[in-house]
Amino acid sequence: MEASGDPRALHQAIEALGSLGTCGVVGAEPLGTEVSFDVNNLMIPGKGIRGILEGESLPDIFIPQLIELNAQGRFPFEKLVKFYSLDQINQAAKDSENGSTIKPIIRLSPA
Repeated sequence: MEASGDPRALHQAIEALGSLGTCGVVGAEPLGTEVSFDVNNLMIPGKGIRGILEGESLPDIFIPQLIELNAQGRFPFEKLVKFYSLDQINQAAKDSENGSTIKPIIRLSPA
């Protein structure tokens, strides 16, 4: 599992796989990021690379489970989010990039 979002770490994760191993990619590399690897090192031992989106969850099942866990106090999603006004959008982006917030949410003022 590669979750850092660093292309060098993804390259290393692919290289470190054993025969028939699969690297799950969950890190969010910037759009357009390319990673090079030796195709023969991938094919001959049967290695695989798989992109994973939202934990491969089924939203109709997963979201109600998260809501129930939150109601039980076992999933405090309020610690994962931070709200910003539209004029703070640049700060929201910076906070997301530097890791000071996990999920920035922009609140738009009513029209």
